[in-house]
Amino acid sequence: MTYKQMREKLDEYNWDNGFDIPQKIISDENCDLAMALEVFYLGNGFEYFDTDDSYSLGEDWHSFISNLYENIKNGKYKKSQHHYQIPLTKAQRNMAEKNNIPNIFLNDV
Repeated sequence: MTYKQMREKLDEYNWDNGFDIPQKIISDENCDLAMALEVFYLGNGFEYFDTDDSYSLGEDWHSFISNLYENIKNGKYKKSQHHYQIPLTKAQRNMAEKNNIPNIFLNDV
């Protein structure tokens, strides 16, 4: 899939339909860090940081998001010419920093 095709699929995707399409996007060889972070946040990844309630959106969601989180944290996705602005407020960033969330999830790429 080209980056443009991944972008179009992600823009059109209804997250109530499961994780097949997002999984295809993040598994594609053309998926970069910006796209992976966007999938993470569009998939309600910020909820994953709330460890007390990280299963609240279901086991399938938790499995998808936790695997994506680990892959991003461990450097699977590389920076490219594409950019993504992390959609967190200053208060959310501060809370995440206090909870030792890795900077890769807090800084725009």
